Amino acid sequence: MSGKKLFIIIPVFNAWEQTRTCLERLAESSYVPGNIIVVDHGTSNETRLGLSSEFPQVTRIEGSSDMWWTAATNLGIRAALEQGADLVMLLNNDCYVGKETLGALVRHASINNNSIVAPLQRSASSGRISTHRVTSCFLLGFPTLTFPGTGRYTPDRPELMKTGLIIGGRGATIPADVFRHAGLFNEDELPHYGADHDFYLRCKKKGIGLFIASDAVVDIDDTRTTLANNIGNSGIREFIDTLRNQRSHRNLAQITALTRLHYPLPGLYPVGVFLNLLRYVLTYISARLMRLTGMR
Repeated sequence: MSGKKLFIIIPVFNAWEQTRTCLERLAESSYVPGNIIVVDHGTSNETRLGLSSEFPQVTRIEGSSDMWWTAATNLGIRAALEQGADLVMLLNNDCYVGKETLGALVRHASINNNSIVAPLQRSASSGRISTHRVTSCFLLGFPTLTFPGTGRYTPDRPELMKTGLIIGGRGATIPADVFRHAGLFNEDELPHYGADHDFYLRCKKKGIGLFIASDAVVDIDDTRTTLANNIGNSGIREFIDTLRNQRSHRNLAQITALTRLHYPLPGLYPVGVFLNLLRYVLTYISARLMRLTGMR
């Protein structure tokens, strides 16, 4: 299509069934992905054996078991750049691309050299498009701020929609020069959640465009969710755990690190952290009251 050398990076920590589905959907794509790297960091033998027997064309890189998303993703990116990648797509193993998604993203990224292009995100269970207009407002404690209205999946209208923020590594397609200009993900301060926000915001500050492609979609398997989702079903101990557990996007240490890096008033970032925590606590109390009231 464009002569661009595309590498797809998939960090994997267990969940072989999801990884298999992810790779099967890639194989069904109308645009044949030539280079897929699975960064296998601390999974069971099921992943290693499954890749070897079912997907021998996929490159497996073994990472350390103490890696989280950020370090594993960086490991894959470095390998792709060393092998001459022109474009790098980030894809979680619970993300399943549409048949035309790769082709659309490569086409857009090839035309828009100084931009990152991501697909629309759709719930695999409900079929609902979940990509909102997204930005950040750290001043008021919002690392992620969504606005009403969702993007539409319109494969017949290949349009790019400008966005203030891209959410996660869910098909985001990044030119290799972007990494050379903006660096890799911040694995030292943001080992898991928050590293994607930090990277895209750093890119934005350097004049790199952030776009959503209206003709590309990725289905998100939401059967396994972060600990901080559905907090109304959590008791107080589970709620407190969401503030400490690395798997939670409400992990207070990483919220603090991310806010410190991007708070518009240097030295006053604890205000942003406090506002973020206050909103989360109030949301939890409200959700619990609604659930308990509904049970009576």
